[in-house]
Amino acid sequence: MPLRRLPALSSVRAFESAARLGSFKRAAEELSVTPGAVSQHIKALEADIGVPLFERKTRAVQLTHAGTCLQPALSEAFLQIRQAFDRVCPSEKPRLRINSSGPIISKWLLPRLHSFTAGHPDIQLFIEADHALSTLERDEPEVVIRYTSAPPDDFFHVLLHRELLIPVMRPDLCETRGVNGPEDLSNMPLLHDTSLMTFGLPPSWTLWSAHTQVGDMSDLPNTITFERHAADQVIDAAVAGSGLALARSLLVASALLDGRLTCPFGPVIPSGLAYYLCCKRGRETDPFIASFFAWAIQEAAVLSTLNALQHDAA
Repeated sequence: MPLRRLPALSSVRAFESAARLGSFKRAAEELSVTPGAVSQHIKALEADIGVPLFERKTRAVQLTHAGTCLQPALSEAFLQIRQAFDRVCPSEKPRLRINSSGPIISKWLLPRLHSFTAGHPDIQLFIEADHALSTLERDEPEVVIRYTSAPPDDFFHVLLHRELLIPVMRPDLCETRGVNGPEDLSNMPLLHDTSLMTFGLPPSWTLWSAHTQVGDMSDLPNTITFERHAADQVIDAAVAGSGLALARSLLVASALLDGRLTCPFGPVIPSGLAYYLCCKRGRETDPFIASFFAWAIQEAAVLSTLNALQHDAA
C-alpha cells in the first residue's frame, strides 16, 4: 500500500506551535510570522486532511478531538528532529535552561554552580526564576528544580532532597542573647516564614511548635513575618542578626556549613516537602541533562550531614 502524501511541513509546524501554546498569536511570535499567516497555514492543513483541528471562538481557539490527538505526537516528532540536528551539529554549544524558584536559585544553585560549569565548559547555561512550575514544553526549560509535597507525575523526576526545618541564628548572638533552648525564644525576635502556607501547611514556627512542648509562638511580640516566596529573605535576615529563623534545609545549608549561622537547639523537623529534579520524559538520557542531574545529586548528598541535627540538636 503506497504511503499517504504528507501535508506541507510549514502548515504542520504552524499547527503544532499553535496547539502547544494554545494561541495563534503566541505561535506567530515563536515562528516569527504574523497571526494571519499562522491561521492560513492551519486552514490549509485542515483542507488538506479534511478534518477541522481548531474550533474558532470569538476571542480564543480550542482544539478539536482530532487536534488534541495530533498535538502530542507532532510535538514529540519536532523534538526528535531538533535533537537529531543537535547530535550532528557539534559546532553549536549545547544549551541547558534551568528553571526554579528564586530562593532555590539564589541560596542553593548559584553558590555551587561554579563547580558544574568548571566541569562542563562546553554547556551554555540559562537560569530562569519562576514560581509557577507547571509545564516543560519543547521550547521551555530542559530542567526544573521543583519544590513540592509529592513527586510530579507529569515529568521524569529524581528526588534531590527531603526538607528539614532547622532553627538557626548567628553564632555570636547565641551567647549575647542567652539563647540555649526553646525556653529562651522570647530573648530573640522570631523570623516567621509563611511560604509553607502555599502548600496548605501552617507557617514554619507554628508547624515547629506542634512538634514540641512549646506553645503557639504566632502571638509572641517582637516578630518579623515574611510573606509569599521569601524563604531566602528569612535566611538573609538571620545572617544579618535580625532574629531566630526556622530555615529550609536546602536553602540554609551553605550558611550552616560556612559558619554564618548555627543551630542553637532542636528539634529539627521534616516539613513534609521535598525537592525534585525534573525534565520532560525521554530527555533524562540527554548527555547534558544527565550530567546536570548527576552533579546536583552529588551536591545534595552533602546535605545528608544535616540529618544528624534531628538527633544532635534535639
